[in-house]
Amino acid sequence: MADDGLIMIGRFARLAGVSVHALRHYDEVGLLVPADVDPATGWRRYRWEQLHDARLIQALRWVDLPIEDVRRILAHEDAHQVLARHRDELERQRSQVVARIADVDRFLEKGIAMPTVQSGTRPVQIRLAVDDPSAAVEFYQEAFGLRYEVARRTRTGDHSTFMFGEYGRDDFFLLWLLGPDRCDRPGPARFSLLVEDLDACHARALAAGATEVAAPFDAEGMPRSSAVQDPSGNRIGLAQGWPSFRAGARPVQIMLAVDDPSAAVDFYQEAFDFRYEVARRTTNGDHSGFIFGEYGRDDFFLLWLLGPERSDRPGRSNFSLLVEDLDAYHARALAAGATELAAPFDAEGMPRSSAIEDPSGNRIGLAQG
Repeated sequence: MADDGLIMIGRFARLAGVSVHALRHYDEVGLLVPADVDPATGWRRYRWEQLHDARLIQALRWVDLPIEDVRRILAHEDAHQVLARHRDELERQRSQVVARIADVDRFLEKGIAMPTVQSGTRPVQIRLAVDDPSAAVEFYQEAFGLRYEVARRTRTGDHSTFMFGEYGRDDFFLLWLLGPDRCDRPGPARFSLLVEDLDACHARALAAGATEVAAPFDAEGMPRSSAVQDPSGNRIGLAQGWPSFRAGARPVQIMLAVDDPSAAVDFYQEAFDFRYEVARRTTNGDHSGFIFGEYGRDDFFLLWLLGPERSDRPGRSNFSLLVEDLDAYHARALAAGATELAAPFDAEGMPRSSAIEDPSGNRIGLAQG
């Protein structure tokens, strides 16, 4: 200690229980500035009363509190609020670690299933507008037994959705619920679920709060079907799965509102190479749509285009495609007449992505397969 009562940095570090390197860093970021710095030697000296702040900083950094949050506590902001927010962050980190351990346990037990190489494009998710996300989660779980879990983990929080199949496989699909606070919230959607037992599932949906649109029926050229409307106005078609179908329920088609069906067919073929062909044959005519995969297999999916003449036409949809080459398909879609909403970007916890809008106003997310 010098004659003026100041403490040299080495002794101050020992008394405070921190390293000299840390004290120099705290000085550089303005967290704990020395009382004096010798202009000739650069030696730092501290006051005795600064030991309190140094020990407090050390305790807060021990629990991994970020520098800026430490600064807030030193500035006498609400320490309880700062620490509560940090505790939430640590809980999120713990949930990520627990999930990773579970993944490792699964790999140890079942081996590592390598994802298949994505070829072309296929639908991988749809976003539904709902009035009350919590109530909507309960409805879809009660009505259809859907699996609601974390699909994306980031440092700022976890994002949960209804998941179908396994990531990297042909049956993978996500169904997101968007509340009134979302700026990208679509209009009422129209989509369909393939179900294991049509009549039983229809009855469960009504008991959970759905409105009946069409009772179970049999029609030429299609499986036994029905239609309900969820409490937020989204129309859900139900279709009896094939004999080997044992998945409970999973999305099998999306209906898109388009201004000009012929022009929309051209757009989707030019932008994404979609396969447009007859999906249903009846004595009164054939009905064509975009077909993905093969009927009776996990990769089967239909995308229908509904023009202005349809009385059951949905609102504008918000759905996503998994694509073989994100940047190339994004550029092709723009060249075909799409409007860019988000250029290709990389974000934590998700594949490289982008977003466009088709000429009829449907929002299409693109994700790297």
